[in-house]
Amino acid sequence: MLYRIQTLYLLISIFIYSVLIYFFNFYLKKTNLICLITIVCICLFLSILSFFLFKKRKFQIFINKINILSNIIYILILFYTQLNKYLLIIFFFFILLCIYILYLTNKAIKGDIELIDSINRIR
Repeated sequence: MLYRIQTLYLLISIFIYSVLIYFFNFYLKKTNLICLITIVCICLFLSILSFFLFKKRKFQIFINKINILSNIIYILILFYTQLNKYLLIIFFFFILLCIYILYLTNKAIKGDIELIDSINRIR
């Protein structure tokens, strides 16, 4: 589990979501943006769930795709909020980074699946 590269990718995404939740609680206490915090918490939960489902690779890919979709929804909601321009750019950058990391995770998991399938064909 810990020796695979996708585990490192998922840990990075979990860290980024945790930092985003911290910044939301710190900077956005005065505004009523519960939907943004909720979506980030959902993304964090999906990343943690995907981290612990390392033996079920196809389901892990499915969870990561749902997480990417929720990140895209988060970006769409983020553009319709009345945030500071600099905060908007920072949050947008972090979410794009998470989408890219989840894409790399899915690519690495698919590589593992192909490797295991090719080993099974050789037997």
